[in-house]
Amino acid sequence: MDEFVQSLRHPFPPSVWKQWIRQLLPSLCWKCGGVLGGKTYHDPASPFLCLSCLKELPWMDSQYHCRQCGNRTAEPDRLRCSECMEEVWDLYESRSGFEYTDLIRDWILRLKFYGQEHLAPLLGRLLALNFQNNNWLEKYDSVVPIPLHSSRLRKRGFNQSLLLTHHFSKNLVEYTHPIFPHWLRRTRATRPQTELPLAERLVNLDNAFAASPEVQNRSILLLDDVMTTGSTLNAAARCLLDAGADKVGALVLCRRMWDASDNLYGEA
Repeated sequence: MDEFVQSLRHPFPPSVWKQWIRQLLPSLCWKCGGVLGGKTYHDPASPFLCLSCLKELPWMDSQYHCRQCGNRTAEPDRLRCSECMEEVWDLYESRSGFEYTDLIRDWILRLKFYGQEHLAPLLGRLLALNFQNNNWLEKYDSVVPIPLHSSRLRKRGFNQSLLLTHHFSKNLVEYTHPIFPHWLRRTRATRPQTELPLAERLVNLDNAFAASPEVQNRSILLLDDVMTTGSTLNAAARCLLDAGADKVGALVLCRRMWDASDNLYGEA
């Protein structure tokens, strides 16, 4: 993983003018609190994290996970694992940047439930860094963030998936795709997946989405913050496919790893 982090590059290295400003007003690492000095200007996560803290994040191993559901596997490059073979999957594939643990988990909870929107640029940058050295994104032509129901949107004040999508796209240099938030909407106020056991999660989102006719013949990448069982993303994919989409994949900032013995209470 050190080699992977070392291969990352800053998407938009600061100009000489910005470097001069940062010498007068240096940034602090959001993890360790250390001063990000002049040698860090071109580090991939600048001005958010120092390189040492960037390496310590729970990066997802690019090989040892199921290509369809995204869960951890013992064997590399599994197309489907024993867990997702038991379910009907409409997602073509799913990818994640990190495991849902440690500081990444804390940042997401602070963003979603404590209104700390200033974390969105950092999280979007981190997700984009995962995909700057490969062409995986080229197979999709559109990005659709997972929507919130209007009642939850009013309560929270923002859709964290839309914020994440914006900053993810903003930090991509080569593989930018148009974002279409209006292509998918929530039609039913479902109970939060965090409150339900696995059996109820799998049916809680039935008929909870509606898709625009504009999705016809498009290859769509759904984007969300957290994936646990994949029921939310799978229900959204099913709706898009029923509306005529050609293919639907999923990209999430982080994936909660689990096995059949887990209780599966946690983020959807």
